[in-house]
Amino acid sequence: MKFEDMINTIQLGDCYELIKNIPDNSIDLIIIDPPYEYTTGGQNNWVCERPYHDQYMKVATNRNEIIKKYLDKGFDYKKANVWADKEISRLDISHISSGFNLELLDELDKKMKHIYIYIWCSKWQVEPLLKHYMDKDCNFDILTWHKTNPTPTMNNTYANDTEYLIMAREKGTTKLYGDYDSKRKYWVTSTNTKDKDLFKHPTIKPLSIIKTLIENSSDENDIVLDCFCGSGTTCVAAKETGRRFIGMEIDPEYHKIAVNRLNGITADGQLSLFTNIEQLEVNDGN
Repeated sequence: MKFEDMINTIQLGDCYELIKNIPDNSIDLIIIDPPYEYTTGGQNNWVCERPYHDQYMKVATNRNEIIKKYLDKGFDYKKANVWADKEISRLDISHISSGFNLELLDELDKKMKHIYIYIWCSKWQVEPLLKHYMDKDCNFDILTWHKTNPTPTMNNTYANDTEYLIMAREKGTTKLYGDYDSKRKYWVTSTNTKDKDLFKHPTIKPLSIIKTLIENSSDENDIVLDCFCGSGTTCVAAKETGRRFIGMEIDPEYHKIAVNRLNGITADGQLSLFTNIEQLEVNDGN
């Protein structure tokens, strides 16, 4: 496939193969939300069960049965709902929580004109990701998204209310735009459950955050790559901010959802343009 044919499209397939079609020194900005890792040592035994849309949908549509299980144990309805949400949250991400092969980073670095990348990650991935880019003498920051309505946690753990975002950029060759507000290193919002419902992805990120990253770190008409595209948030954000984009997604169902989303259609086949605008305003206001 020609590189030119990939621009402003979302490609279906494994990014570890699709990335070979992108010439070196051709991408301006990368924003990715790869599978999180929730235990140490995952990079040495990397496994990711994909496609995973069917597993998520099976869990998401099984809520009443899970609530009934806790009601049968004697929980009142409110407590049964809380514990059901907790169990569903664990199951939602169990199939996409094996991390990703960090060797991909070297390949991504070659594809960028100058290293400029944002990577969503778990706390277990912060250290190896930082090490990779510190070894390359990049500027870096750790940004965070704090959720005001996190899923309840099990005993002996802090709340799962923070997600981490590693930013790395090559010294002397990249700029950070933005103003006082857009350059803050944290966001505080509720979990964007509306977008989860609309686009059926368990780890979807707020569109407003991704648009801020793109506007802070690129110019209009630049090419933004997301090789773990999911439901297409990065591609939508790039389109709405006047950038070109390349998306890659291995799961056929999510690929279809992402392509439809670019055309203003939800996973259920409904027009979503006005709903997305409303959701953006909600996220920006929190």
